[in-house]
Amino acid sequence: MTPKPKTYDPPLHPVKAETAMRDLGQWPIQKFHVSHLATSEFKGEGLRPYVVYRDLGAKEATGGLVDAHVNGRGRPFDPAAVSKRHFHDVKFQMVYVLKGWNRVEFEGQGEHMMVAGSCWIQPAGIKHTVLEYSDDLEVLEIIIPGTFDTVNVDEPPGFD
Repeated sequence: MTPKPKTYDPPLHPVKAETAMRDLGQWPIQKFHVSHLATSEFKGEGLRPYVVYRDLGAKEATGGLVDAHVNGRGRPFDPAAVSKRHFHDVKFQMVYVLKGWNRVEFEGQGEHMMVAGSCWIQPAGIKHTVLEYSDDLEVLEIIIPGTFDTVNVDEPPGFD
């Protein structure tokens, strides 16, 4: 008997854009902000110790509504440190590969090889595992809200 393919059911019911906008309530006052590569730096102060982050200033400019950053790999791939199953408690997350590649497994979606130019929307709460990446990997991430929790889970990929 062939097992039925798994699908990912997001934790939230889909809503129309107008409803989602209304439910966000009052938007914070936003500020104009510019970030230049030549005048900013990558820092190792973030969620993962093997990642360096270049803050693009979106969190401050949007009153915490949005986070936008470029992250790169500060250390070579180490599966013991990196390949931990987790999910992010977010409303929206988009990732765009600027340079290099990574291989990621997503709950109900299988493995995907992402290369420079690849972009994905990571639904709220989807469990995933980074399986491998190049030393030169750099990605742009845009996340709502600007501050969120990451939850590690114990189960290995494919056991959802």
